[in-house]
Amino acid sequence: MDKAESNVMSDHDKLEALQRKFLSVQKQYLQTGSERERKRLKKSMNDLKMDSAWTLLDCGEYEKGLVLYNSLPWRTHGEMKCNGIARALTEMGHYDEARRLLRAGLKKFPKSYALWVAMGALHDSLGEDFESLQCMETALRFAPDDNSTGHYNKALVLIRLGCYGDALPILHELIERYPDDPRHLTERGALALDMGYPQEALQYYQKAMELWQHSQNVDDGLSVYTGLCSSYLGLGMKKKAMEIALEGLKEYPDEDPSIYQNVGATFFEMGWRDDCIEILKKGLEKFPKDEELKKFLKDVEDDLDDPDDSEKPSLLGILLLMALLYKRGRKK
Repeated sequence: MDKAESNVMSDHDKLEALQRKFLSVQKQYLQTGSERERKRLKKSMNDLKMDSAWTLLDCGEYEKGLVLYNSLPWRTHGEMKCNGIARALTEMGHYDEARRLLRAGLKKFPKSYALWVAMGALHDSLGEDFESLQCMETALRFAPDDNSTGHYNKALVLIRLGCYGDALPILHELIERYPDDPRHLTERGALALDMGYPQEALQYYQKAMELWQHSQNVDDGLSVYTGLCSSYLGLGMKKKAMEIALEGLKEYPDEDPSIYQNVGATFFEMGWRDDCIEILKKGLEKFPKDEELKKFLKDVEDDLDDPDDSEKPSLLGILLLMALLYKRGRKK
């Protein structure tokens, strides 16, 4: 599967295509009598397993991806097997296991760009921003030509540290180098919101929306809808914000609580307090453990109980941070 083809496919479509290709290669492997050809086909099957395992992780199927990575031989796929298993363990919250594995992997592959990025991602998950930044800078010393992951992750850490001036040129370069990737645009839009420039943010999110419509990646879609909603709210365009929030809810009703936060935010700003409470409760039915939804609902209910309390923080100010509440995803 070439890069152009994969860019227009969803993760699930890519997974199905990889599985079909694996079955085709496996059939050839079982039918051939040539030892040399069997060796070549065996390598091809393992490579397809590796790509399938990574795509499973992209789909959120961490346990399935982990099982597939464990089936790969260490002798021929050691570095990337370590990278994939570490990502799966990190995503599943098994941080100590991931750390031990990555330390062992970096002893064997000390110049591995992928493993240093993975170690940075682990620190990122633990909220260890300075350690994550150090790992990303080390990774970039060994970076291949396509080093967008390391640069993107470095920009995210710099933003969390408040180093906007250092993050800006990185994002601008990524946008220039990879004009078809909406993630760089959405992050640039989020940074504009951070800095208090909703009009600028809107322009970046609108460009990202144009690109996303050709790829339909879930993470990008969530970022685009959430960012557009916040940008419109920041500009006082309540009706437009509500339209985009409802469109996002229709597109992703089961994917992420941020979609329900978007709709709740716009309903609140339209003055529809009861509708706001109702949609937030529906969100909590689907995502009962989400603390942001719980806090948002409590703030709205408190506001209804005492709408004239000037000591309480502005709910609008809280709502304008919706795009930033959606977890900034690392580029995998």
